[in-house]
Formats: sequence, structure tokens, C-alpha cells
Amino acid sequence: MERTPSSSIAFWWVIWAAAAVVMRLLSPGILEMGDGVLHYQMARYAWEHPELLLDHWGKPLYTLLASPFAQLGHWGMTLFNALCFTATCWAADRMLREAAPWTRWLFAPALLLSPAYGTMVLEGMTEVLFGLLCTVTLVGLYTGHVRTAVIVASLLPFTRPEYVAVWPLLLLWLAWQRQWAAMPLLLAGHAVYVLVGAAVLGEPFWAFTRDPYTGAEVIYGSGTPWHFVKQLDAVYGRPLLMLAALAMPAALLLRPMDPDKERERRTLWLLAFLPVLGILVVHSILWWQGAKGSLGLTRVLATAAPLLVVFALWMVGRTWRRMTGGLWAMQLMGALVVVAYGIAAAQALVQVQPLPVQAGAYQRFMDRVGVAVGEKAPHYGSVIAFHPYVAYRAGLDPFDLQRVQRSMPGNGVQQGDLLVWDAHFGPNEGGVPLEQLLDDTTLQVVDVMVPEERMEMLGGHPMEVFLFTKGEGSRISEERLLYRWKDGGPLPYQHRKDTVACASGQGGWCFGPNEFPFEVDDLPVDVPGMAYAELVVTGHFEWLGEPINSTELIFTEDAAAGRISYWSMKLADGAFTLRQRLLPRGGVVRNKLYVWNLSGVGFRLQDLEIRCVVHRAAR
Repeated sequence: MERTPSSSIAFWWVIWAAAAVVMRLLSPGILEMGDGVLHYQMARYAWEHPELLLDHWGKPLYTLLASPFAQLGHWGMTLFNALCFTATCWAADRMLREAAPWTRWLFAPALLLSPAYGTMVLEGMTEVLFGLLCTVTLVGLYTGHVRTAVIVASLLPFTRPEYVAVWPLLLLWLAWQRQWAAMPLLLAGHAVYVLVGAAVLGEPFWAFTRDPYTGAEVIYGSGTPWHFVKQLDAVYGRPLLMLAALAMPAALLLRPMDPDKERERRTLWLLAFLPVLGILVVHSILWWQGAKGSLGLTRVLATAAPLLVVFALWMVGRTWRRMTGGLWAMQLMGALVVVAYGIAAAQALVQVQPLPVQAGAYQRFMDRVGVAVGEKAPHYGSVIAFHPYVAYRAGLDPFDLQRVQRSMPGNGVQQGDLLVWDAHFGPNEGGVPLEQLLDDTTLQVVDVMVPEERMEMLGGHPMEVFLFTKGEGSRISEERLLYRWKDGGPLPYQHRKDTVACASGQGGWCFGPNEFPFEVDDLPVDVPGMAYAELVVTGHFEWLGEPINSTELIFTEDAAAGRISYWSMKLADGAFTLRQRLLPRGGVVRNKLYVWNLSGVGFRLQDLEIRCVVHRAAR
């Protein structure tokens, strides 16, 4: 067996890695504006704030290794992950040399084009390094370098928490192979970090006492135990799942044909396939139980992607090799398999995540927020920003505690502080509900920002951003009832209602299957002197048949130059409430509240009420 890969296949890996970096440079969009940006910031500022190298949430080993690349900018994280991907290809090749030749060429595209893994490479996330360490561990045990493999595996806890699904299987393999002396080496990583923690933090067992995955159950909730299973197509892509499914019968066929490789096959089953299954099961249980801060994010399964690809290609490739021999025609067919698989996998990837990544409405809005904060920051002593993207876009060091706070200080907002509250992190990770701030008369509203499109954040909060500072915060709120349905009374505004006769005994308005059956124009919501307003539309919705599509309640604002805002909410049987923050427009802006019915059936609208709450600063 050759000890080093040929220059041609090594160049092949570099081409794929370079393609990932180029794609990142061509992408104005950022997929992970929360965790991804925070991982970058921790790596970027670790040299100025060395304590970040022992931050358990940031994954200490990842922060350490990625920090030189983060100095290049956010794209440097992609460069680091691309190098991890290349190293993963090199490690896997040590095993795939014993399979069919074409498997060595297929590994790189099969892995990088797997949707979850490929996007994690682009975004510079920790899953890629974890996958590399798992692959190196597997290769070390496969090739007989047991102690080296175990030492590498000892670093897994400082890269990703999924090690809990890998270590038990590794210990089982060591017991099977009677490698008793290697077992204590699994604590080598902890031994190093215990010494460092004791010296730096005075807390040797910080890796356990500073567990960041606690206390978030109330915030993130829980879901069905089948959540991850149902998303496997989007996580790994159908081509890889089909390849993995083909590996099962291939492994059964291979056993009587290839008895000399029984140890290798068992190693792959135990340390490649079962960790994939274990990581899937662990995350499914955690999300089902709402434990350990699980948010049901499917990207975590990218940690197992390299192991799944290695397992599938080795089993299929080895069976192919044993059944076909070294026939030239079979080698040509293998080359065609690589091309066909690559095309199918690329299509599966872009179906899940179009490339290059574009900046969506959420990012464009947060860009506006970050720029505004960056312009205001020099006029304030300290900026309190819960959302990591705010400091990133404003060009602030989020770990400079003299200038930036990422959570509400224990003594609250002080004179000269600028508090940036967002509806994503503010009421969730930040633990600060907006009502608490609005009720505080010592906080003055500096600015209110809302996106052009309605976006619902975790907890059902519509996306909006409030900027506060310490000062006279007395506010006058005036609630105006714009309309309340009473026995089908007329609307006092320009409107259109394509109603039909309701069945006997039914109240409200009944509408047919028209696409735009209800519309109200020019509600008086923008009044002089307001700081901001809140439009509240409530009512009761009921289908008059079996819907085949959705129906939405929509509010828009338009000016002569074009559309200013578009906020929508899907309607379903039962009561509904549409809340939307409105800004003073100070010009000729027309608004419209209407129903867009794509269901193909009629519906009934009852107890409609439209209110506007206007907020002014007290004088």
C-alpha cells in the first residue's frame, strides 16, 4: 500500500477545498449570523483576550487552531475549515486505498457536497474540525496506530459535545482489541486542559463546572423525536443516503468474499457507522426532551458526515473491487460513477442551499442595525448588544468589556450606555423582555428599527430593534380603536369586501374562494409627533371547506418610490393576532390591510378589530 497519496489526487482535494473558499468569497450572505459570527469573533479576538481559549461554548481547541485564520476576516474561518476538509480527505484516503480506486476520487465531492457539511465548511463552524478528529481516530485504529488515535480522540470534548456518542464506542473497540494500556490515554486532553485551567482560571475542572449547555430548556423548547430523521435528506443529501443504504447489502456480500478484512470491517461498523447512528439518536433524544440547550439544529449532524462517507465508500468500493477485479472496463465505469454522483450531489446541495449564498432580508436588516450602531457607538461609553452580529457589523470588539457588553449588566443600563435590544436574542438568550424596558421610565428610546418584511423570531416575537439610553424615558401611549366589528357594521375607510351569504346562524363575514376578497386602504396610523406605533389586528378565522393552500393576512406600506414594508401572517382556524411596529414616515405613505387567499376555498371572518397604539415621548 502506498504511504502517501499521489500528487494528482492531492491536487484534486485542493481543488475542492479552494472551490469552497472561492464560493465563500463570492457569497455576500452569511448563513450563521449568530453562532457562526460568535465563533469567528472568539477566534478573531482570542489573542487580545486569551481567556477565550478556555471558553467552553466556543470550543477551546477550535478557537485555538482557527485564531490565526480569523485574523484574515470572517472568510478566514472558511479557509481553516477548507484545510480541515483537505486533511479529512487525506486521512480517509488511508482506508479507501483498500477499496475501489474510484472511491478515493469520490470521497472529496461526496463529503463537501453533503448539504450540512458543505455549508459548515463555508460558515467556519466547529463541526468540520470534529469530523476531522473522528476520521483521524478511525484511521489510526484501522492502521494500528492505537495510542496516537486515542490521544487524538481525547481532544474531541474540546471540539464538540458529540464526543459522548463516540467515546463509549471507542472504549468498546479498545476492550475488543484488548488495548487496556491505551484506555487511560483517552483522558490526555482533559489532563492538559486541567493543568491549563488550574494555572489560568484557578479551576482545574472548568470543563465540567462551566458547562454552557444548561438552563436553556425554557427558551428553546422541545419537539418530536423524529425531527432529525425527517430532515436527513436536507442534512446529508439523497445521493449520500442512497450510497449509505447500498453499503448495507454490500457489507453482507463482502463478508464471505473477503475474510481477511474482518477486523477492518468490524472497525468500520463500530467506529464509523455506529457513531453516525449514535449522534443521530443522542440529538433526537435531547430535542425530544428539551435538554442540554438543544434547539433542534440539524447542522449538528454534519459532525458525522465524514464517518458516513468513509463507511459507505469503503463497503461499496471493497465489494465492487472483489466482484469485478481490476478490469479496465470496471475502472472506467467507476469514473462514470464519480461524475454522475458529483452532479447529483451538487444538485442536492443547491436545492437545500443556493450558491453563492445571498444576503437575505434578515441579514440586510441586521446590516442596517449594525451600521447604525457603529455610527452611534463613538457617542456612547458602552454598547450593550445581545445579538453577536451587531458588534460584528459595527466593527466592535465584543469582548472589550469597557466598550461592549453581550448581556445585561448586573447594575443595569448606566449613564452613557447604549442598549441595543433585538427580538431574536433580547428576550431569549438575553433574558430581557421588551416590555421590561418600555416600562422603565429611566430609559429613553433612541431609535426603533423594523425590517421591511415581517419575521418571526424564537418565541414568536416579530423582529424589531430598539435602541435605549439612560435618560428621561416617560412616554405617552394613546390607543386608538380604528375599527371593531359589530353586527357586520360598515368600515369607515376605503375598503372592499367580496362577501357571500353566510349559513343560517353564522355571524361575521363569509367570503368565497376569491384570491383577494378583503381589503382596507389608508388606515390612519401615522400621526404627527409619534415616536412609533403598534398596529394590532385581531379576529377569528374559520375555513368553509378543506383548504389546499394557505391564506395570509397582509399589511403593506407604499410610497411613490415603491414598497416600504410588507408584513404577513398565515391564517388558520381559530383566533389570530397580527402585531406590527410602525415607524413615523413623515410623508405621503399609503398602507393597505388585506387578505390573500390561495386556499381555493372560502372562509369566515368574525370579531375583526383594528387598533393602533401610538407612543410619544413625554414633554
